[in-house]
Amino acid sequence: MLVTLVGNCCTWTKNLATSYIINDDLILDVPQGSFKTLYNDYRLDNVKYILISHFHSDHFADLHLLVDVLARQDKKYVIVAPKGCRERLYSLFNAFDVPHLKNYVEEKFEIKECENGKTFNLGKYKIRSYKMTHGSLDAYGYVIDNDTIKVGFSGDSCMCNSLIKIIKKCKAVFIDTSNIQKNLKHLTIDEVKTLSKEYKDVSFYPVHLSTLTLPLIKESGLNETYQGQAIEIN
Repeated sequence: MLVTLVGNCCTWTKNLATSYIINDDLILDVPQGSFKTLYNDYRLDNVKYILISHFHSDHFADLHLLVDVLARQDKKYVIVAPKGCRERLYSLFNAFDVPHLKNYVEEKFEIKECENGKTFNLGKYKIRSYKMTHGSLDAYGYVIDNDTIKVGFSGDSCMCNSLIKIIKKCKAVFIDTSNIQKNLKHLTIDEVKTLSKEYKDVSFYPVHLSTLTLPLIKESGLNETYQGQAIEIN
């Protein structure tokens, strides 16, 4: 499975917020500012599926732009997201004065709503959603299985049972590493280091890096990630 980091940071850095292309047909999270990079640096012709972890702007805010471009192609798409995605997407359309895009969604985009432990069969992928702990928000992580390998994506989350379930199922995990002090929204760099030592057979890739954690990754011994990085996981 080829995972390309369109962005690997959070909204408080100069770097692009966390977003991924899996192989060439699945996009996970479309944060503010990401569309310009997706449109100019990557081919979108093969995209079929979009996953959204939650509705914070640094994971969701450019979805209306992606919908606009994809809808011009003669194909249909699936969006997997927390409940209320359609209403939030339509709010974006209204806010940016493009209400006609609602017609494209009705015609070309099937929206599937997440539940904890729910599995989605999307072409060659089996995708399971896990309810994460990110404050009080309805937020999800994913395990993406293409029959040969399972790769996990924590989304934004502090330490929780669902995170451990994802780690135990996967060969590699792209994991929120936002903070240096424990909290109810994000993981700390020390927590990620501890997990990497406990689960030695799993490759951990710190993402959603902040101005606090970004300069500490190299000295922590964790894998370094960067915008535009392509990681082949076998």
